[in-house]
Amino acid sequence: MRGLNLMILESLKVINFRVFKGTHEFSLAPKPRDGQQPPIILFGGLNGAGKTTTLTAIRLALYGRQSLGIGTTIKSYHQFLADSLHSSKSTRIKANNAAVELVFSYANLGVISNYHVKRSWTITENKVTESLKISQDGRSIDNLNYDKAQGFLNELIPICVSDLFFFDGEKIAQLAEDTEGNALGESFKKLIGLDVIEKLISDINIFIRKQNKQQLSDTIKSEINILEQTLKTKEQAIDAEQVNYESIKICVIHASKQIDQLTNNLNAQGGAWAESREEEIKKLSSYNATKDILQAQLRESISGNFPFSIAPDFVNHCLKQLVMEEQSKQNKNIAKTLSKHIYSLEKRLLTVVEKPVFDSIKKEMDSEFSELLTPQGSDNIIHDVSQSLHKKIASTTLDAINHQQPKANELAEEINTLMKNIDSAGINIARAPEQDLLSQRLKELNDAQEVKSELAIQLSQQKEKIKDYLRKAIDTVRDLDKLHNQFIDSDESNRALDYAHKAKSALTEFSKRVAVNKIKNVESEFIQSFKNLSRKYDININAKIDPHTFSVTLLNDFGNEIPKESLSAGERQIYAIAMLDALAKTSGRKLPIIIDTPLGRLDSKHRKKLVENYFPSASHQVIILSTDTEIGKTYLASLDEHISHKIMLDYDFSNGSSHIESGYFWKTSEVAV
Repeated sequence: MRGLNLMILESLKVINFRVFKGTHEFSLAPKPRDGQQPPIILFGGLNGAGKTTTLTAIRLALYGRQSLGIGTTIKSYHQFLADSLHSSKSTRIKANNAAVELVFSYANLGVISNYHVKRSWTITENKVTESLKISQDGRSIDNLNYDKAQGFLNELIPICVSDLFFFDGEKIAQLAEDTEGNALGESFKKLIGLDVIEKLISDINIFIRKQNKQQLSDTIKSEINILEQTLKTKEQAIDAEQVNYESIKICVIHASKQIDQLTNNLNAQGGAWAESREEEIKKLSSYNATKDILQAQLRESISGNFPFSIAPDFVNHCLKQLVMEEQSKQNKNIAKTLSKHIYSLEKRLLTVVEKPVFDSIKKEMDSEFSELLTPQGSDNIIHDVSQSLHKKIASTTLDAINHQQPKANELAEEINTLMKNIDSAGINIARAPEQDLLSQRLKELNDAQEVKSELAIQLSQQKEKIKDYLRKAIDTVRDLDKLHNQFIDSDESNRALDYAHKAKSALTEFSKRVAVNKIKNVESEFIQSFKNLSRKYDININAKIDPHTFSVTLLNDFGNEIPKESLSAGERQIYAIAMLDALAKTSGRKLPIIIDTPLGRLDSKHRKKLVENYFPSASHQVIILSTDTEIGKTYLASLDEHISHKIMLDYDFSNGSSHIESGYFWKTSEVAV
């Protein structure tokens, strides 16, 4: 029995949607396994196979036009729907209808209901007709028109909350690179309803201004009218530029999808190898040059004393023999010298002592010096080298064994590794087709990349234009406030105006207190989440969120600020995921987590942390959309006990469509889809 207050995505069906030709249905609900309820559903697919399309389909089913962003026009949305119709690769003919269907269970006030949402659209004479149907517990909700049906879904699962649960690499990157708190601020305001309070305060300000305006002189009214008209013009300009921004943003998304598709087509024809052919040729040339240098160093190394190191046992035996011979010669010289001195001493003794006494003394002397006078081994001298030559031989042979041999081995190992690289580069060059065979594909890809680059520039320029209009609008609002504040009505009999000021003050104070309280919760959750995900055990990072700007300051244990710029790209991504996790937990909602290609910029240790400490416990249902380079064999083994089932998206280049298989990149036929 599933717990209360949970949302479970049961299934998703796509019909003629983007890379999916015909009808394809995904089973998304976690399935019992070995007496457990593992939360993870793992999608696998190469770029362009339909992973992001799956996330897009879920968001589209729930939110329609809003899934593309605030400010998206009906025209842009209908163009998006038209572009999302599957196009036949062979005939280039698009389907004239498509649909996305989402089935999910949701608990409301302790009662679990099952919902079926079907969003479909058709193209007739270049006109898009969209339909939205919702059923609850098997019964169609017929009294809802399109807008009411969309409002019903928005009320059930607000899009501002779902942004914290359904996200991709772009959302992570946006939060990771946000230095001014803009991205976090919007999420935070929507999370706790501050955006509603701000709208209410804005409406009260309008009411106050209208009340004040009635009592002002014609001159002041004229000034206010001019400022209000200026503000209205600027607000209209901001809305228009925001629409343009969202339209360009959609075009950027489409351009990215086209690049992925063209890249897949190119790779299918050997383009991946062709793209790196020149680089591989340069590598091969560099490898060969390095090999020549190393081989010359090796020849030089083995041309000297190196041969001595080939037979170390024999060399050691010879050195021992030379040491023994050196000792024997020293003993022989000692015996010769000693014998000479004893003979001289005996001659002197004969002149001073009697013969019997001399014989006794001589006997004692012979006994005492017998070993020195007759040294052992003097007959085993083979080489008979001088002491200096002995030292030179020892130095030469030991240098060969202790220094030249390790150096030669090291050079040989480097040459061996280099030869493997040379072989690999040669294979890659051989794999690559000739450049002219793929020139058309490369041209198409380059053209698409140029289009995306140009759109990215336009998007950046559009963003700056909106910021400029906003600054000017804010200046105008300040001028209006200054003008109104000079003539605030002091007549207490104007109860409506008095209540409006009190309501504004109360809402402002309420907003501040709510923000401060919620911020404390987010900070606490973030610290715990970041500790779980960071690979640096010796560093504790605390977060301080400004309640006014929502900018985040990272602090160490001593309270000193840690600049975000000092974090690596991977650490900033971990920061973003930890912040999303903290916001999601603070929201009080228990929704599924859907995360598209989450490991792009992470190193192996950060990936391991995310795999072990985030995915298994992120939510009761976790849908991961991954490539084979993100969740590889090692991470797959780590996640296995937490995986309910696996779904493989395989793109068929022959018909330009993706299809569903059970399993993952290295295993298939595991769980039926």
